[in-house]
Amino acid sequence: MKFGGKSDKGLHRTKNEDAYCIIDQTEKSGTVVLAVADGMGGHKAGNVASTMAIESIETFYKENPIDTAGAVDFSSITERLGDTIRDTNESIYERSVTDPECEGMGTTLTVAVIAKENAALAHIGDSCAYHFHDGKMSKITTDHTYVEELVKRGTLSREEALIHPQRNYITKVVGCFDIIVPDFYSVDLAPEDRVLLCSDGLNKMLNDEDILQIVCGFDDPELICTKLIEAANLKGGLDNITAVVFLNLDEV
Repeated sequence: MKFGGKSDKGLHRTKNEDAYCIIDQTEKSGTVVLAVADGMGGHKAGNVASTMAIESIETFYKENPIDTAGAVDFSSITERLGDTIRDTNESIYERSVTDPECEGMGTTLTVAVIAKENAALAHIGDSCAYHFHDGKMSKITTDHTYVEELVKRGTLSREEALIHPQRNYITKVVGCFDIIVPDFYSVDLAPEDRVLLCSDGLNKMLNDEDILQIVCGFDDPELICTKLIEAANLKGGLDNITAVVFLNLDEV
């Protein structure tokens, strides 16, 4: 198992409102926890919200290490993920309603608990997760955005969604309401498979083929993240960019 992550403010933002973490629990349980958060741009203290979310995930899993061995038990892991995100949401929401400097802040949050055999994920917002298997790429998560709702209803095509003027309108984020319910996903993993978590500053700059070629083109996760960020910046770097990668490869 190999994993790594990197974040960059991009070419047009003055600060980085993304945050991420990698919690290595491979020696104890054969798992790794990955998380990406993207603070709400245009709102107060987006960077505070994303940092609080990631610190909450780190604290929870360091204080409550995973005790599974081998495959992830989806039901128990998703219950723990739900507890984690509920606590995270409560902390951010409380800060947003008690601190005037943080009023209205929020963040996306995508969390994955990964073992060699499978992965369990919880997701809120428009950061996303991808699965790479046998040279093909599939998106695991569904964006919580206005245009995604229109696509699901059949009133907007996927191509039209890419250029819709309200394509950045997020319908669900962590911290804006006192209660939040994430989406949960599970993915079976085979040897050589890869998983990417990223903020929308990456996948809105690069098309699927760009991402596929880079993620499957190298066996060093840190190098993959560097290449992804460089490519997103070459395409314009309009937003903060974060990439976290898991490779189901043995260390050599």
